Amino acid sequence: MENDWMTDTCIEKELDGRNYYLYRYGKSSQKLPIFYWGIMQNQKDAVDKVISYLKAYASDADFVLVAYVSENWNDAFSPWAAPPVFGTESFGGKADQTLQWLIERIPDIESDISEYITNTQERLRFIVGYSLAGLFSLWAYCESSVFSGVVSCSGSFWYDGFLEYLHKQEAAFDRNTKSFIYLSLGDKEDRTKNCRMSSVKSNTEAIYKLICEKNNNLKSTFEWNQGGHFSEPDLRVAKGINWVLKNCV
Repeated sequence: MENDWMTDTCIEKELDGRNYYLYRYGKSSQKLPIFYWGIMQNQKDAVDKVISYLKAYASDADFVLVAYVSENWNDAFSPWAAPPVFGTESFGGKADQTLQWLIERIPDIESDISEYITNTQERLRFIVGYSLAGLFSLWAYCESSVFSGVVSCSGSFWYDGFLEYLHKQEAAFDRNTKSFIYLSLGDKEDRTKNCRMSSVKSNTEAIYKLICEKNNNLKSTFEWNQGGHFSEPDLRVAKGINWVLKNCV
């Protein structure tokens, strides 16, 4: 096996009709963080920007990035059905199908990097998302023990019933193994006339407080970014992944 498996190639793959981008970088250290990031279609540029940031600011880290594509954002990342927040496009509540696909296909996805990993190397999997996919990431962490942590950037924590759901997930935040949760939000995201979405600041702060209270084997942080919801989303995701890389190994 090669000691140095650094690569500058982001490979596009397909499983069950779903596309994903696979990027690996590192030198086969003891622990290998693997980030599963849910993205929209036609976001290859966003993947490239995140990779460029990590190569610049986490050049000593080992990691794998798997950016999987969702064809129907509102359905794929919503944990239960909800009415539209704008226009007529509602939320289908099919997050369970997305999570099931991820869990079932992780062995297939990671088979592409298995030749570069030793039998003693520990794989640490993290679930990553922005906006509704950020909400999905925290939900998926609560629903499954597969992931060692979460990167949720500008998560849609205004979503109907989500705060109440988290208050019932005490066991999810009290694990026997070390876990990591990164939350971030733009400082202008709550400045909206939409009464549902305007709760995002208070809900995110409440969620972080809840997480901190369940801090057994859990390291967490909440970072404020400048701007609204659409201000530099790629940078926000990259910063979140970078925080995990600096803390998990």
